[in-house]
Amino acid sequence: MRNNLFQLITICFLAIVTTNTFAQNQKTIDQIVAVVGNKIVLASDVEVQYLQGKAQGITDDDGTLRCQIMEQLLFERLLNTRAEIDSIEVSEDEVNSEIDGRVNYFLGLFSGDVQKMEDYYGKSLVEIKEQFRDDVRSQLLIRRMQAKVVGTQKASPAEVRAYFNNIPKDSLPYLNAEVELGEVVFKPQMSKTTKEATIQKLLDVKKQIEAGGDFAKLATKYSEDAGSAVNGGDLGFVGRGQFVPEFEGAAFKLKPNELSDIVESPFGFHLIQLIERRGDKIHARHILIKPEIGYAEMDVAKNRADSIRQVFLTDTLTFQELVEKYSENDESKKRGGNVYNPKDNTTTFEIGELDPTTYFAVDNVAIGELSKPVETTEKDGSKTYRLLYVFNRTKPHKANLTDDYTRFANVVENQKQQESLKKWATKYIPETYIKIDDNYKNCEQMEKWQNKN
Repeated sequence: MRNNLFQLITICFLAIVTTNTFAQNQKTIDQIVAVVGNKIVLASDVEVQYLQGKAQGITDDDGTLRCQIMEQLLFERLLNTRAEIDSIEVSEDEVNSEIDGRVNYFLGLFSGDVQKMEDYYGKSLVEIKEQFRDDVRSQLLIRRMQAKVVGTQKASPAEVRAYFNNIPKDSLPYLNAEVELGEVVFKPQMSKTTKEATIQKLLDVKKQIEAGGDFAKLATKYSEDAGSAVNGGDLGFVGRGQFVPEFEGAAFKLKPNELSDIVESPFGFHLIQLIERRGDKIHARHILIKPEIGYAEMDVAKNRADSIRQVFLTDTLTFQELVEKYSENDESKKRGGNVYNPKDNTTTFEIGELDPTTYFAVDNVAIGELSKPVETTEKDGSKTYRLLYVFNRTKPHKANLTDDYTRFANVVENQKQQESLKKWATKYIPETYIKIDDNYKNCEQMEKWQNKN
């Protein structure tokens, strides 16, 4: 467990699932062990993270691990409370996107088998998504509030040098071989034939419905939206801003029981039916058919990637310019093409952390050069090709400022951010109602959280 006072625990979708399952399976009744504003901390919240920490090899020799976890959860609730007070918002589209991304990732752990995942958690995919919607929204609010508090804080070269020079030379770590990577992503584009075949498939389904077929049954049979198909395509009541524009524009124009024309969106092709309208909200259902991207489309994407690589080799374009002009992954494009290590959210990977495909793709690529096209599976399960760029590569070595400047800069920036968070918490703790269970009041970490509200 890192001892940094206000470092947040990263709560992923799997942890949320585990927390809720744990709470449901407890033999004793779960109880509230802390309140921050109008947010609560349950005993199960602490216990699940404690068990996860122990499973990851975190020791608790001094018996303070639960206290540290409690403090982190208190700080998280404080951020959430202040986010609501400051009217910080996240859209339903952001929440849905986050849920879908996490579900798709963990679905991959079950080899894409929805049934296996549902059997494991004892819930349908729709139930899993809906049960944890509030948790995901809270986490997004916390991230946004934390970003507001921290702002943009960069470490100056002087600050980095000062930090490095203050480290005793015999305390500098020995580092494994590492690499920093960037990417330019190329998505396969569906051919005219594929598009026409997909639309026709959906038109055939529409004809069945118009002839008296049951929309829900046909959605369950044909729709490729795993989240809604098991529920007959039902999307529930939603307001504006919760769907992608193409879908929303068509759905809100419909009358009750009316079927839409075929609607194309980034997710594929939709057939939408409006069930009911209440004020500014609609209750709709849909059938989604995704175009089948085959070898031909993948070959075109690969050839396009290879052509752009040749442009880079022969032109004066920088890697960042290449990303801005050609990359088709919005997420990494916003980061200038940087590939982030999910373990610590840095751009550095130890060689042993690379998956075999990536390792062999960049093994002989020099610093400042691009790999040949590499087939990749994205978070949503789609196939793409990408060119990998090597920003930096180091051999096993003792940490030094020349090879590891970015690493030390990240440490300094993190310290500055943590200091901002400490000052912020010191300001708002006295202004916030906080109640902590007696079992935690003797924790040294709780002293600053015990106010007189």
